[in-house]
Amino acid sequence: MNSKLPLDVLGRVWDLSDIDKDGHLDRDEFAVAMHLVYRALEKEPVPSALPPSLIPPSKRKKTVFPGAVPVLPASPPPKDSLRSTPSHGSVSSLNSTGSLSPKHSLKQTQPTVNWVVPVADKMRFDEIFLKTDLDLDGYVSGQEVKEIFMHSGLTQNLLAHIWALADTRQTGKLSKDQFALAMYFIQQKVSKGIDPPQVLSPDMVPPSERGTPGPDSSGSLGSGEFTGVKELDDISQEIAQLQREKYSLEQDIREKEEAIRQKTSEVQELQNDLDRETSSLQELEAQKQDAQDRLDEMDQQKAKLRDMLSDVRQKCQDETQMISSLKTQIQSQESDLKSQEDDLNRAKSELNRLQQEETQLEQSIQAGRVQLETIIKSLKSTQDEINQARSKLSQLHESRQEAHRSLEQYDQVLDGAHGASLTDLANLSEGVSLAERGSFGAMVKVE
Repeated sequence: MNSKLPLDVLGRVWDLSDIDKDGHLDRDEFAVAMHLVYRALEKEPVPSALPPSLIPPSKRKKTVFPGAVPVLPASPPPKDSLRSTPSHGSVSSLNSTGSLSPKHSLKQTQPTVNWVVPVADKMRFDEIFLKTDLDLDGYVSGQEVKEIFMHSGLTQNLLAHIWALADTRQTGKLSKDQFALAMYFIQQKVSKGIDPPQVLSPDMVPPSERGTPGPDSSGSLGSGEFTGVKELDDISQEIAQLQREKYSLEQDIREKEEAIRQKTSEVQELQNDLDRETSSLQELEAQKQDAQDRLDEMDQQKAKLRDMLSDVRQKCQDETQMISSLKTQIQSQESDLKSQEDDLNRAKSELNRLQQEETQLEQSIQAGRVQLETIIKSLKSTQDEINQARSKLSQLHESRQEAHRSLEQYDQVLDGAHGASLTDLANLSEGVSLAERGSFGAMVKVE
């Protein structure tokens, strides 16, 4: 999944790598899978069938000689292999005398074993097989039946086990009978919950694969057949006994190998789990150490933040007190400002009033200037008149002085000259009168 390849490509890689079709990958199969994944990442197509060069040596099929029994689940050895080579001459002599040969007698005495797949189901499975066999080669591959198998809802491991049971010859493909057997196992599990067996029983082997007798029928060789030749009968019974023991041992070996594979897979899974858990534990320890370091660092940061918080709180208190004092100052300044605004308003009113008075005064000054000019003119004329009057007044003073002198003279005359004549007195009086009349006339002009 980490390769980010499409799921269908990964499915083909798994099908090709799981060579023994056990639903698990051993070391060699895993190497094949990783090789195919890297080739797919390099834009190389995944082959439809695994090339022989990619089949691991441990998975390559060994040559099966006549008379040998394959290791994987298969039918028992052929009947003909039960006859040893030295007995062929005896068989021929018996045939020449008219007695039955062992070959014919075995076929006649072998019991018929019915197949577990019902005929109706077999016909239905054959129809599905014909629709699935797209290349019409008489076989279906894992890729062709993958969708049908996965549609059953069974786990991939169980489907791989069913495939391994049905693929009796381990060819990587299923014939028509093998496909019907696999579908029968799937149907039994889905509909009835019956798990598929670990190995095929004789009645489960497809009829086309029954080229050899089952383990139960091999026992009939020593008890149900007699050729009339004691040595041949003894050899046949001995061979049958050895064959039964061999088949039993091979069955045990297959079961043990299956158990070993399962245990190995479980051990490998446990080892993988242990490795994952160990890796997870190491990662958790690293994360724990990292978290502890971060926690210590955060504790240091916390202590620093506490000191900073104390400083900030102290600064906040100082700022609060400063703000309170500033508020008080602002309030007092606001009251002063308000009083100053009132004074300013009053000053503005007074200024307006003074400006009005100034305007009125300017008007009055202008009118006074006009009056002053008139007065100055009148004053000039008056000054001229005063000057004239002063000149006349000086004349009057002079006249008055003259009059005083005249009066003094008159007094002298009156006091000293009682004997003067009345004529001198009359002249003096006349001169005084003229002087007084002259002074009065000057005063009248001045006025």
